[in-house]
Parts: sequence; structure tokens; C-alpha cells
Amino acid sequence: MTNVDATPPSDRAPETDEPHETRRAEVEVGLERSVRHGRIMLVGAAVGALVAAIAALLLPVAPDANYELGQAVGLALVIGAAIGLAIGALLALLLGLAVKRKQGAALAIQVDVQ
Repeated sequence: MTNVDATPPSDRAPETDEPHETRRAEVEVGLERSVRHGRIMLVGAAVGALVAAIAALLLPVAPDANYELGQAVGLALVIGAAIGLAIGALLALLLGLAVKRKQGAALAIQVDVQ
């Protein structure tokens, strides 16, 4: 079995039985809600890419076209993700403005141990 504490016994601080002094104070703090912008934008990009890919798969490809179905779906994925990202960012900003109006206060207990 190995010793978990790496400091030699002679270098350790002596343990005392002195009681610690604790001070408690009630402090009023402000609460503000926030929106997770990154997650909303990521979901918007994923939904936009999925919708664009499904739309590209449903549209027919002309037989004499210079592109294949896979190329059309890939382009639609990129464009759909960009549009979804922009819509998600706009939605996140609007939700952030709506949620920011709801502010509150709470009572916290601060404990200092000395």
C-alpha cells in the first residue's frame, strides 16, 4: 500500500484542536437569466442542414446536368447550415432580449472561515 500524502511527516503542519472562527453574513444578490447562444445556433444550423438536404433529395436531377445528386445534396447542406445558423443567431438574440427583462433578487449566505 502506498502513502497518499507525499509530504514527509516532519514537514506537515501540526494539527491543532483550536476551533475555527466562522462568520455568517446575509447578502442580497441580483439574479439575471441568460440564453445559451451557442446551443441555439448549433441546433439552428443542424435543422437548416437537414431541411436543405431533404429538399435536395426530393428535387429531381436532370439527366443532362453537369452535377450528381450527391453534389447537389452537399451544396444544399452547406447553404442550409449557413441559413439555419443565421436564423438560430437571430432567434438567440431575440430570446436573450426577452429573458433579460426578467430579473430578480435572492438572499445568499456568505460564510467566512478563519
